[in-house]
Amino acid sequence: MTAPVVTRLKGLFLRALSRITNRHAVLLPAEAGRDDALIDLRAPYRVTGTVLTVDLRETGSGRLSATLLGYEGHFPVRILWTGEAREYPGPSALGLDLVSGAVRLGGSDWGRVPLPLPGRRFCWKLRLVAPDGRVRERLTGHYVPLDVSAVGREYFEGENYVDHEAQSAADHQEIVRLLRAHGARGPVLEIGCATGGLLAALDAEGLTGVGVDISEWAIARAVERLGPDRTWVCDVEKDELPASITARRPFGTLVLAAVLEHFREPFAVLARLTPFAAPGAVLVISTTNRDSLSQMLFGSEWEGHFDWTHRSVDQISARTLRAELPALGWRIERLTTDLVWDISADPTRATLREWWATDARFRRLLAERELGDIITCVAVKA
Repeated sequence: MTAPVVTRLKGLFLRALSRITNRHAVLLPAEAGRDDALIDLRAPYRVTGTVLTVDLRETGSGRLSATLLGYEGHFPVRILWTGEAREYPGPSALGLDLVSGAVRLGGSDWGRVPLPLPGRRFCWKLRLVAPDGRVRERLTGHYVPLDVSAVGREYFEGENYVDHEAQSAADHQEIVRLLRAHGARGPVLEIGCATGGLLAALDAEGLTGVGVDISEWAIARAVERLGPDRTWVCDVEKDELPASITARRPFGTLVLAAVLEHFREPFAVLARLTPFAAPGAVLVISTTNRDSLSQMLFGSEWEGHFDWTHRSVDQISARTLRAELPALGWRIERLTTDLVWDISADPTRATLREWWATDARFRRLLAERELGDIITCVAVKA
């Protein structure tokens, strides 16, 4: 079976497994347990210039081959370019010019990648075969930050939301479970309602709600799903809530799911929303955790920084929520952290999420020390 076929079959299997388990599945190479099976290199996850440089540090000799892979969904299975194997010159730089597509190894031309790349995520698949037949391999994960100010159709249709409905379904079920467990009542106000999936799920539970979102594209689909007078386009950080919403106050439930980190001043937004909540109202927040273990390890290359609209990702943590919510009049009933959030193809990074996915002790450690990447918080208005 050819390598491209094997790669595609593995990608299909991982996608199916991810949907079944609701986790990002990864298969680490069996040889990854041996140091001499991995190519020694240094490679940035976040590409900050027009040239991506991978610093190859192997000191031996051999034949080096390189394949550039693009992502389909969360998986690097699309072959974009393959370089003919050539003599490895020893420690050297592998460069990819993102403007011209030129590939250079140790200063020598190796070929040209077709541009533009189909997405912001891509990876190198490198293979070094020594004269004695010993093989070292490595995948390197990379992404190009998007530096624009518009939020709308491209944001929800692009790779940030590969399949927004499928990605959110399990989250919606968990939010419904939390609201039921904490005795939430209507009406519900959802900030960042996207295409209306959660509001539809709440309808089925007898909790009628309304929502706002910054994306015209998303609200158009929410209107198709829920009908008129349920959802509106609104940037709650800059705009007043629509009169149709303020007329429904006070709200028995507020939901901000995967939205707080998008605001420039997240706690100022919460302060603006709090008066719309009735005494005893339930607040549910899911957001990023600046104090997570993977953020400590990866710093500016943490997955939380991938989405350029995460404007306040460095302001939000379990620690800051515990300080700010009571000051705004909310009593925290439940606050947990979970998940290792990283989809780089590099197996050295994948070990952390693989550990989280397979070891209950590690998941418990992250939970007890509040070191997970994603925070889920339930609070009640005093």
